[in-house]
Amino acid sequence: MKEFEADYIEKIIDIMRNNELTEVTLEDKHSSMVIKSNEFKPVIKEKEQPVEEISKEEIVEQQVEETIVEEDKNKLIPILSNMIGLYFSKPSPEEEPFVKVGDEIKEGQVICIIETIKLMNKITSEVSGKIAEICIQDGEPVEYGQVIMYVEQN
Repeated sequence: MKEFEADYIEKIIDIMRNNELTEVTLEDKHSSMVIKSNEFKPVIKEKEQPVEEISKEEIVEQQVEETIVEEDKNKLIPILSNMIGLYFSKPSPEEEPFVKVGDEIKEGQVICIIETIKLMNKITSEVSGKIAEICIQDGEPVEYGQVIMYVEQN
């Protein structure tokens, strides 16, 4: 069968190299073959954005704002997920969320549910304070050690 002889396959590989192809499928009535190569990686160029002129004052102001936000974040305590699963802010779709941004919470208070393997696990806060930021949306997957929310300690 000529299609799958070594010389024919070498020609196909040369064609792949010359055209930067990563996969070719060969088929006939009786058999098929897939040739894959990791050798070619597509280069994606980002579209150049026009440069916008910014004054020195605007740059300084932006740097000050970023520094303030970073310093504020450093004052916050992250609450981390202790398991993987799906994040839910409410006990059921009809009910109110366990906590919202601005709510005062106490250590041991339920703050959310993480569903793992069809089990609903109530997650409790390890600190008391005020909810500053909730980092995950309802139904989104959460990883072990991922920040669920930030708390500003009293």
